[in-house]
Amino acid sequence: MSIINDVHQAVRFADKIGQSKKGFREQGKFNFIHSKSQKSKATRIGKEFANFCRENYGVRKLHNANEQHYRHFLATKHETSLGHQRNIETALQQIQKGLQERAEKYNKEFKPFMTERLIPTAKRGESVSDRSYTPEVINSIKNGGVTDNTKVAIELMSNLGMRVSEATSVKVENINFERSVVSVIGKGGLYREIPLENDFKQYLGHLTENMDKHERLVKTDAKTVSDNCKVIADKQDIKNWTGTHGFRHSYARNEVDRLMSREEKQMFERCIENYAGGKNFDYGIKNHENELYNSMKSKMDAVHGNLGHGKNRFDLALRYMK
Repeated sequence: MSIINDVHQAVRFADKIGQSKKGFREQGKFNFIHSKSQKSKATRIGKEFANFCRENYGVRKLHNANEQHYRHFLATKHETSLGHQRNIETALQQIQKGLQERAEKYNKEFKPFMTERLIPTAKRGESVSDRSYTPEVINSIKNGGVTDNTKVAIELMSNLGMRVSEATSVKVENINFERSVVSVIGKGGLYREIPLENDFKQYLGHLTENMDKHERLVKTDAKTVSDNCKVIADKQDIKNWTGTHGFRHSYARNEVDRLMSREEKQMFERCIENYAGGKNFDYGIKNHENELYNSMKSKMDAVHGNLGHGKNRFDLALRYMK
């Protein structure tokens, strides 16, 4: 078996797509692959690392790679961004986890090539920017020449906070008009229900009026939607286009604005600034402020839940809601 085949085997054993990442974490298990994008990245970086080890050190089997090889490989990336280098380390951790799983299955000795991460952890506020789109930008994309399928996908992403892959998978039967929710199987195979506001519920009612319950609302794939949006964004000369994920950011900020009172928003901003500055999210909260804090946090967690995030994800609140 070639060293490149070793990479494919490692990815296969690390692949836990469709299984709950949270469940693995609760068992103390980390560094598995939980999404198609992670799988693609781990495969690509794993092959690059394998070729590097073979060409520079004559390594023919990936389980013979060692820490010297890993450190040398990462050193060749010193001119790239810290974020990219962190992504490389994450991908190699996943490759190593796959090698470990394979070794344990066949009762083989396992020697890690990576015992610690070398790139410092990102600071909380590092690379954080507002990726949301204004209503004007969203309308510009929708009315700029995208297909009808893409229009529906944009509506689902910006009004329900769906990922593009989720928007292109929703079927009529996933909409419960009586309970005013849409059910989604999201990242990691996690099931969630997103509440429907009356206006959007009416929109979906009109959209699905003559559709079969097994029909998808968006009859194309995620890549086609993403590419279509990008083409129109370029034509419209939208400078801050960051991809379809920006619609989720718009949803998150709009929900914070809709759900929270003025006092809760002020508390939220104060806590986010605490967290961005390296302090605890609830730093400085007085006893008489506990009721307001708890009310604010429950609404923040509700938005996270609609997005498919867990509770207490202050890091994601900083990125999606600030």
